[in-house]
Amino acid sequence: MRNRWLLGIGIVLLAVGAAFFAASGSFPTLYIAFIGAILILAGFLVGPRYGAEITAPPEGYLATGETFVDPTTRRTIEVWQHPETGHRVYVRRA
Repeated sequence: MRNRWLLGIGIVLLAVGAAFFAASGSFPTLYIAFIGAILILAGFLVGPRYGAEITAPPEGYLATGETFVDPTTRRTIEVWQHPETGHRVYVRRA
């Protein structure tokens, strides 16, 4: 969801900055286009809020008892953690 916001705002700023530059020829208006380009890039680079969902936890992981509903997919997710490393994985509940 937030990727769409970054992309949308970035595209608008890029277009507005380019239009202002074309109309006025003023280089400070390129800052608006530059910020738009940065937001577009961020929209492609920003990853999901948590790791990719898997259907079964890896060996050695223990359930933490945490569950939540992913607002994007509406699936129930369980959190599993490796006791030695603290690494967490997110398992889609069947």
